[in-house]
Amino acid sequence: MNGRRKGEPPRRPATWADPANPDGLRHAHAVVAAMRALQAGDLQAARSGFRQVLDENIEHPDALHGMGLVARQLRQHEIAADLIRKAIRINPRVAGYWSNLGNVLQDLERWQDAAEAYAEAVRLEPRHAAIRQNLGSALNMIDRSYDALPHLREALRLDPGLPDAAANYATVLSRVGEYAAADRFFRKALAKAPESAVANYNFGCTLMWTGHWAEGWPLYERRFGVHSYRNSLRGLTVSTELPAVLQGRRAFLYREQGIGDEIRFATMVPDVVERGAEVTLETSPKLRALLARSLPGARVVAAPFRAVETGAEAFDIVMPTGSLGRHLRMGADRFPRDRPLLRPDPDRAAQLRLRLDALGAGPKVGLCWRSSAHGRLRSQTYAAAADLEPILALPGVVFVNLQYDECTEEIAEIRERFGVIVHRFADLDLFDDLDGSAALTAGLDFVVSANTSVATIAGGLGVPAVEFHGRPVPDGYPIGGTDPWFSSVQPLGKRIADPWNPTMRKIAEILRGRLMTSGGG
Repeated sequence: MNGRRKGEPPRRPATWADPANPDGLRHAHAVVAAMRALQAGDLQAARSGFRQVLDENIEHPDALHGMGLVARQLRQHEIAADLIRKAIRINPRVAGYWSNLGNVLQDLERWQDAAEAYAEAVRLEPRHAAIRQNLGSALNMIDRSYDALPHLREALRLDPGLPDAAANYATVLSRVGEYAAADRFFRKALAKAPESAVANYNFGCTLMWTGHWAEGWPLYERRFGVHSYRNSLRGLTVSTELPAVLQGRRAFLYREQGIGDEIRFATMVPDVVERGAEVTLETSPKLRALLARSLPGARVVAAPFRAVETGAEAFDIVMPTGSLGRHLRMGADRFPRDRPLLRPDPDRAAQLRLRLDALGAGPKVGLCWRSSAHGRLRSQTYAAAADLEPILALPGVVFVNLQYDECTEEIAEIRERFGVIVHRFADLDLFDDLDGSAALTAGLDFVVSANTSVATIAGGLGVPAVEFHGRPVPDGYPIGGTDPWFSSVQPLGKRIADPWNPTMRKIAEILRGRLMTSGGG
């Protein structure tokens, strides 16, 4: 029945959908020509073609959709989303509309909305491999990695040659802790597309996470072809070699993304200094004071250090700090142990220690349960404050907040539910004042932290810590049971589908044993 009541005359199709309508046929030809121009990269011709159709029929869905694609190319993402939604309201049965809406929402990092758009596209066109892959990627980004796997697997089945299909599947397998399967699919991906930056970079990360440093570091170098790293090169010519003898040579080492990585990779700077180089290290402004004190053999400057780009200063070696790894940390035996990196401000550390002592008797334990990220992978990677209950139940412990963003409600929840005070130093900005954060951390007996910069600061100071991860820690990663970069930090993980409680109970046991052994406090 086509939705008509008995006796009702047939509905005439809309002009754009009527092949017998001369205007509809003319508009269809114009849309096809505009789409070809768009695919050829001629945005002006494409926009002109779509605009011509819309001037005559403002509700032509293909033209609205095409204008949305033009807006996306112009990085006008909100406009693009609005135009494509208008096309969908007129004709909601086109999988391509929904798929491209998902692409725009993904550009806006609105992953939940993107997943819903991709899901509708898959419902309309279930055998479209690329849409399946996009749905899987979006689901992975909203903490639904297990839900993502069947879609990525189906995309790979439908089109084994789909670019990045095997690599994306492998990346999610790695995220859920299926490291052996991830290894197989990364190798399949690279066999078909050896130059794929996505496959090389993600496989490199997985290899290093599983302790295969020598194989992982060279692949990690391909990170600059991945979207999130493209700006890291800054137009600089990066050195490919790091000679064993650098006496009399000038080296410029610069940061990449993330405070945790900056601190982690800064542990390799002393190696370059020891080779005789005159080192200039560029770092985030909020890390400069701490690293300048901690690395007296290097000149530490705040980013951006424009002199290297303008040529006002010349250097023999130019390298992002993450690229030092393939020269200096190619095996577990190349990681120095018990060599703390960070030196807190002695005056601030002494003052904060007095304030910690004033909180009362008992060991002082710092807590950080999540990053400041919202949405993307947060729930599977980080705990909620209430998940800390087994740790908070330890008697005689004084808990200190190291959570570096707004957490007033969570700390109030802990007090209300468990009767435990997590002390906050309200006058200390734990997000921007990293020198102060290090001074506070140095006065603690132990730190329990999610996989954040809080754990790397504790490790850099040599403060005993447990760092918990939202995925299993493979046997090959720790060295002697502790983090390769920071021997005072013990990493612990869990499977994504598992609750946090067993992990927190294990941390509580570790903490109890450590504090009893040290007589903490």
